Amino acid sequence: MRPPFVLGASLAAGFCAGLLVQRGALSPSGASLESAVAPAQPALAGLRATGAADTDPAPVLSVSEGETFSALPKERQTDALARLSAKLLKGGGTGDMLLLAKLVGGLGFEQAATILEQLPKEAGAKPDPSDGARSALVERLAALDPNRVLEMGRTTEDPTLAQAAVVALAHKSGAEAIRALAQLPDKFQASVAAAMRGSFNDGLAKASGSLATMAAALKENPQLLGPKSPSEGVVRRFLGQVASQAAATDPEATMAEVRRMAAGLVQPKPGEDPKVAESALVARIGSQMTRAMRADAPGSERVVFDLLADTEKNEVQVSLEAAARFRSGGVEDAIRFAEKQGKEQFTKNAAGGVWWSLAQQNRSSAMQWIETLPQGAVRDGALSSLSQEAAFRTRSWGDSGETIRAGAELLSRTSRLDYYALLAGQSRGAGVSRSEFIAGLPLPEADKSELRRRLAPIRAK
Repeated sequence: MRPPFVLGASLAAGFCAGLLVQRGALSPSGASLESAVAPAQPALAGLRATGAADTDPAPVLSVSEGETFSALPKERQTDALARLSAKLLKGGGTGDMLLLAKLVGGLGFEQAATILEQLPKEAGAKPDPSDGARSALVERLAALDPNRVLEMGRTTEDPTLAQAAVVALAHKSGAEAIRALAQLPDKFQASVAAAMRGSFNDGLAKASGSLATMAAALKENPQLLGPKSPSEGVVRRFLGQVASQAAATDPEATMAEVRRMAAGLVQPKPGEDPKVAESALVARIGSQMTRAMRADAPGSERVVFDLLADTEKNEVQVSLEAAARFRSGGVEDAIRFAEKQGKEQFTKNAAGGVWWSLAQQNRSSAMQWIETLPQGAVRDGALSSLSQEAAFRTRSWGDSGETIRAGAELLSRTSRLDYYALLAGQSRGAGVSRSEFIAGLPLPEADKSELRRRLAPIRAK
């Protein structure tokens, strides 16, 4: 399974989202600003956090004060936000998060810009205690005037400002966001794209607009979709999000439009079949479509996935779809999906997605499940997923030690030999021969000899 850690990253994003949901229960004890800013000045004593159901736009200071946060002197605003941000860094509650959002949300552009400039920075601190307030202020500025913030980012060469501006523009118009990215110098554009990778959530702030207007913007700036473009992933994500919203209403018509758009945008290399290039672009967009639809309503992406040809799918997408079918229909449904794949590699990818999902529920059951699988693509896919899960679980990417140790957990000699045979056929690290790799495995000498026999080149008679 070629791209193991993309699968891991995608599932990790889901786990993080679940943790945020779990933290959604407000704690009254964590809802006051007094504890965040103490010793607070008298005018701050009435500040309070609000629960999710509190929509009262009344001033957040006590009624007797007759002041709102936005009316306080900028020094006191800055101090309050810095203290609240520091509290959040130390583990403040959801009430503190909501309070920070409410306070910043009531600021005008000039106020927010001034506070942003005045926020203290602690030398050498990573993260800085004021980072939470800084992020909230940047997002507020971008929401108020994204074009101005984009120019601020360019002038100061601050990718954080620029990425917030591009995200805000995309939320209003994907085409405008594409044009904004195209205006950035190449080196700075790369920094902005890197900052955006974790900032644009498929289930929250989506790009909007139409595929037609975005295609027109890309016609003007075709370099953004090139393989060497630092913004290729960002643009592809925008396209997938807009297309996913259209597909929710009419998937067949949307996929037809995606294919027409791909035909109009691809720039085949000399000698390359244009149809192959078109399918590759549809695959890139289709993967983002299913990702966005799965975030909106799990299961809704299935209709788009089923409309894609094998040449319009990728391995990670197949793995994630198998995992989604496991969650909705169980192991048998997911295995039927894996066995129906037209390519053997896709069957392996799908089986890997099933094993990974099962392991998140009950790793012991996942290990036992491997023992029930006959030799073939499904078993190979599950074994490959074991090595990827081990690296992800132990955060040991690039270190073969954990993936090797994971094989010792398999429940039978046959499975262990099959697993290590798969590992031996993959990248073993620079300068490590197959023989040296086998010699270092935690296996009896008889099993090492069996591996050498299995993997020996076929000799001509």
